[in-house]
Amino acid sequence: MKALDSLRVFVATLRKGSLSAAGRALGLSPATISRRISSLEEELGVQLVDRTSRNLKVTEAGKAFLEHAETVLEAMAAAETAARNTRQRPEGRLRVHSRTQIGLRVVAPLLPRFSQKFPDIHLEFELSEHPVNLVEQDFDVDIRTGSSNDSTFIIKRLLSSDEVLVASPAFVKAHPRLKHPSDLPHVPCLAYRRDQEVTTWQYIDEDGEQRELAIHGVLSANSGELLRIATLGGMGVALLSEAAVYGHIRDGTLVRLMPQHRFAVRAYSNGIYAVFRRTSTLPTKVRAFVDFLADELKGVKLETG
Repeated sequence: MKALDSLRVFVATLRKGSLSAAGRALGLSPATISRRISSLEEELGVQLVDRTSRNLKVTEAGKAFLEHAETVLEAMAAAETAARNTRQRPEGRLRVHSRTQIGLRVVAPLLPRFSQKFPDIHLEFELSEHPVNLVEQDFDVDIRTGSSNDSTFIIKRLLSSDEVLVASPAFVKAHPRLKHPSDLPHVPCLAYRRDQEVTTWQYIDEDGEQRELAIHGVLSANSGELLRIATLGGMGVALLSEAAVYGHIRDGTLVRLMPQHRFAVRAYSNGIYAVFRRTSTLPTKVRAFVDFLADELKGVKLETG
């Protein structure tokens, strides 16, 4: 760290405007300050500061060096803070938003273990079907389907998960001719609907082309969890998150339909993501929560085919 100490002395001297002022700020004598700068100049092979006059005058080389020296010191300060944070026990309030189904079916079962591991973190969860603004609504983490290209946030994939077409065994038995996506407008469907938008489902056909179906369901709702329950009861066909229903498919209480086709309500997201703000030093409570979810879900494979 000796080189960094010399950088600090150099930057402080130019910012304070004199050897004595820099010495007072750093707790060093003016003579020591001068020796440190001279040593730095000898190592670089250039003169950084003209000390022949009463006032300090930075040279052209010194100006160029100053800009990079400040960048190095800022980066080192961030690195030191990050290192100290890893030694600190994560604590405090952690506000998390999640899509309802993902929060209930994927995240909620993991929370008791998280609480045991990090007892000093107080979790505040909010579930909804609407996107949130992390900054304006003061959330630390958002658990969502679908990624983002917004560089102001960090996007971490937690789990691969498509949307899958499902129905109860009784419903499938009562509709044996349900074989192709084009059959869907002719059977009872349970559709996710937000606001007053028209409900459409998308799918990839046999030729790899993206197609769209207008769905006129017997039930529409802005809650995937409500649709899941209605589907289990045999009310119709639903397009739901794979992560939310894979357990039902595995135990036979729901049947996946047309697995040879890929479906989506709006976009083919193929994932569940943790989204959090990009900062120079990530709070330890955020890192602890996101890393915990990633580790817990790392080995999960949704075998719904």
